[in-house]
Amino acid sequence: MTFNLRQRSRGTGHAALPPRAWIFAAALAGLASGVFADQGAKGAALQHPQPVAPDPAFSKPATENLASPEMLRAFLTELRQTRRPQSFCFVQQVFPPSNADPQGSALVWMEWITGSRLYRLRVRAPQPSGAPSAAQDIDAASRGMGLANGKSVNLKADVVADEAAVGSSTYLVTRAWVDRIRDQCRLIGTVVRVPAFRPSNP
Repeated sequence: MTFNLRQRSRGTGHAALPPRAWIFAAALAGLASGVFADQGAKGAALQHPQPVAPDPAFSKPATENLASPEMLRAFLTELRQTRRPQSFCFVQQVFPPSNADPQGSALVWMEWITGSRLYRLRVRAPQPSGAPSAAQDIDAASRGMGLANGKSVNLKADVVADEAAVGSSTYLVTRAWVDRIRDQCRLIGTVVRVPAFRPSNP
């Protein structure tokens, strides 16, 4: 057997390996294939995440509860983010009645996708039957500026692993809380894109 291996080795130009070395090499090859298969499975899992289930607390916002294009341009002008296209996602969340809020409430989350921030928009009170739908932005410029200077969640700096990491902070939020909103926004929300523009009053 050893002679045959050497003869084949001479034919291919490679040094012959003793039988034990061949066995060891085969074992290493099998181990490596198992590792690569495991990594491939993990990669496939990352590429195909679990589907997001609809959350009954969330819904697509009514048009009048979205930030208008004028408001978004005012928002971006205030933050000096007008030179490249910007993307936003809006989703509405309903909060059931509680001791603190017997009537319950609703709000619209605005994720500024390009800027990695999360904002809250108020939801207008229901209009009487037959009444014309009022626009969200009576004064778009003022509302956009106010939103830009208001409270928001920095999705790169204000998100922590769990409630223990939040502690007594008034601005930190958990990853699970953020993911719930963002997942529903991508599932049923409204995406708005604002092209780059030149402000009228730079």
